[in-house]
Amino acid sequence: MKRCFVLFRLVAGLVVSIMVLVSNISIAMAYEKEIKTISSSIAESVTTAGKKTVAVVDFTDLQGNVTELGRFLAEEISVDMTIAAKGFEVIDRTHLNSVMKEHELSMLGITDPKKIKKLGEVAGVDAIVTGSVTPFGDSIRITCKVIATDTARTIGASKGDIAKTKAIEELLARGIENTATTKGPASTPSVKKETKAGQKAEAQNFTFELKGCKMSGSITCDFMITNNGQDRKLEWGHPNSRIFDDSGNEYRQSDAQLGNKRGRGTGFFDMGTMGVQNLLVSGIYVKASVTFEKVSSQANMIALLEINNATDGNDFKVQFRNIPLTK
Repeated sequence: MKRCFVLFRLVAGLVVSIMVLVSNISIAMAYEKEIKTISSSIAESVTTAGKKTVAVVDFTDLQGNVTELGRFLAEEISVDMTIAAKGFEVIDRTHLNSVMKEHELSMLGITDPKKIKKLGEVAGVDAIVTGSVTPFGDSIRITCKVIATDTARTIGASKGDIAKTKAIEELLARGIENTATTKGPASTPSVKKETKAGQKAEAQNFTFELKGCKMSGSITCDFMITNNGQDRKLEWGHPNSRIFDDSGNEYRQSDAQLGNKRGRGTGFFDMGTMGVQNLLVSGIYVKASVTFEKVSSQANMIALLEINNATDGNDFKVQFRNIPLTK
């Protein structure tokens, strides 16, 4: 009887292992199929439009921030497009990064027509493929567009869903250092992998460099902000900008400063905080800060700092994680 029980457990364990293996293989096959479908559709659009050279740039989230997953998917689609190419050439992404770095172009936020045309000129491409990565429950939505560099018009698009596996979730959560630089500080995405001050985030073609957060009854976080685009206004520290300390307590912004402009007290929509607006000149960094009051004296670290902003009528946010507090 005991031998039968042991045999049953072995067989049951084997069956479970086989089921897990089959499930993993099925998920992997579904992933490969979806990526190939998206790549083939994009490649067909490029061929139909008569474009001869195309480049795939890093994919972003809806706020324009690059994650490791976005970079990985861009590489996957670039390879599959190369295989499916008919009558056109896909520029190597390593070469593309080198060209963009040489000409001081940022990989992020490629939506401005002038920037698209500039990229076409310096990289020698007729079209670029951009994409966004959006989590949806147990899946990830991938949306791609093909943009002609001479007109900045969309000439093709495709989308699909992949399963949110553990590996995909890890890639989604990790930030990366952007290898393309612009004038001023080097740029990185708004989701950070560093557990220290000195983090950087890039969104809407602005670079946000966190210099540190100091606690003295209230918490003040200091920044250097660089506008990597044309001269334009930035609305810094909109309502609901917030922090979470290492005990899970949430605090809302009470003060914001951008250059010599400051906003405090009752502000937008009577939500108890006020943002500040200032004109940022291209390539010139500006000092900025946000303050949070009535913070627990037991706080030792900021688990999450989230700042809401706006520019050119577009709302966006930047995030920093695991920030030590100095006193």
